[in-house]
Amino acid sequence: MNRIFLIILTIAIPAIVGGCTHYYTGKRDNTVRGYATIVGEGITGEADLYEEYEGRVRIKLKLEGTAASKLTPGRHAIHIHETGLCNPLSAAKGHYDGNLDALVNPEANVSPGLGNHPYHLGDLPNLKVSEDRKGSLYTITSRVTLSDGLNTLFDQDGSALIVHELEDQYLPDPPTTDGPGGPRIACGVIVKR
Repeated sequence: MNRIFLIILTIAIPAIVGGCTHYYTGKRDNTVRGYATIVGEGITGEADLYEEYEGRVRIKLKLEGTAASKLTPGRHAIHIHETGLCNPLSAAKGHYDGNLDALVNPEANVSPGLGNHPYHLGDLPNLKVSEDRKGSLYTITSRVTLSDGLNTLFDQDGSALIVHELEDQYLPDPPTTDGPGGPRIACGVIVKR
C-alpha cells in the first residue's frame, strides 16, 4: 500500500505544481512594429522591425543595387544610427546608443564616436550582398527596443538604418573611420508601422 501511495505522490505532486506555475516568456500582448524604406544612389530596399518579445527586436532587411551602385558583392556594415534623418546621409549622426540625455538618463556612460565601437546599441551584423547585387539580413537584437524606454528607437529625434560601403571589422576603438564600414551609401528612417 505504501509503495502505491509513493508512486501516486511521485506522479501527482509534479503535475499539480506544474499546473500552478507558468513560465513567463516575455511575449508581448501586441507586437510593436517598425519599418524603413532604404535608399541610396542606385540602391533600394526595405527593413521590417518587430518586437514580439520584451527587449528583443527582430530585423528583416532586403536591399538591391544597380551595377553602378556601391552595393558591391561581399559584406557591408549596417548600423542603427541615432537620428531619424537621411538627407544628407551624415544627418543620421553616429551609431545609436540609447537616450543619452543627462536629464532623462543620468546613468548613461558611453564613449562618443568610435570609442565605444562595436559596443554601441545600434551595431548590427554585416549584410551579405550576392553577385547580382542583392542583399539580405535577418537578425535579432536585444540592444534596442521599439516599445517605450531608454533604448527605444522611437525617441524624440527618431533613428535610421545606415548601409556602409565596406564591411564592419568589429574592432574596438578602430584606428580609422573605415573600421566600422567606411562611407555611408544608403539610409532609411525607422518609423512606426
